[in-house]
Amino acid sequence: MTLRLLDPASPPPYRPDRVLVAGGSGAGKTTVARKLAALFELDHIDLDALYYRPGWQPREEFPDDVERLTRPARWITEWHYPEVARLLARRAQLLVWLDYSVPLTMTSLLLRTLLRSLHREVLWSGNQEPPLRSVLTDPENILRYGWTTRHLTRDSLREMARRPVPDRLDVVRFTRPAALSRWLLGPARDAARAHAAAAPAPGRSTDAARLR
Repeated sequence: MTLRLLDPASPPPYRPDRVLVAGGSGAGKTTVARKLAALFELDHIDLDALYYRPGWQPREEFPDDVERLTRPARWITEWHYPEVARLLARRAQLLVWLDYSVPLTMTSLLLRTLLRSLHREVLWSGNQEPPLRSVLTDPENILRYGWTTRHLTRDSLREMARRPVPDRLDVVRFTRPAALSRWLLGPARDAARAHAAAAPAPGRSTDAARLR
């Protein structure tokens, strides 16, 4: 697969129709995906909502659902489930890579997890974050997961670049949140305005609730 690195100082050379947002746990992928969905009027496919059953169990239908929901011409989603990573990369035009430092993403992940746990926030399928102390006993704790997968996006992109397939994926990379904010308010907004006349109806959010 050919990966083409785009200049974040310039607007994308086309209206992004199929977009992935990649980065470590805590980087803010879903938040960015929602902002871009509104900006480019794309359907947002929430992979976490599709993936989890009650009790944090995976849905067996997840890969099939992702395959079906990404058949349409225009969508945006997060890129972080290995079982659908290749499918999504083949179908996407643009990957927005939140390549932030490990201290930044882990601090963000810790604060997010702490707040969710303290407030007993209800997440996908009624699940809630376990007590923070579970990081000491649960091998699947989100903080442990965030640490062990901190280089997953970089490794996955390198692996895809080595694959002898004709597909191409454009990548725009950000190493700091401030650089992303400038892109959202500048080049990305300019691209959206330039193609506004050709855009279809405003995007929606697609999650597990729409499948039931």
